[in-house]
Amino acid sequence: MTPESALLRDDEKQPTVRIEINRSWCKGCQICVSVCPREVLDIDRQQWTAGYHPITVCQIERCTACRNCELLCPDLAIEVIED
Repeated sequence: MTPESALLRDDEKQPTVRIEINRSWCKGCQICVSVCPREVLDIDRQQWTAGYHPITVCQIERCTACRNCELLCPDLAIEVIED
């Protein structure tokens, strides 16, 4: 399964931020949702995978690339990339 990816393209002042979630590694623990100070991530209630709802990027434009989600994911399923 390929990772879910969201991309932020803003004006020249802001770098491009991309968040990749490897859904095959994500177990839906929701730690990333709870530690995101900008409410960028949410539970994907439309998907049901292996007994849980995976995480999705819902508001990439709010992301400041603080990397809380990436650093605290116990399954290393999230990668924050700045271009």
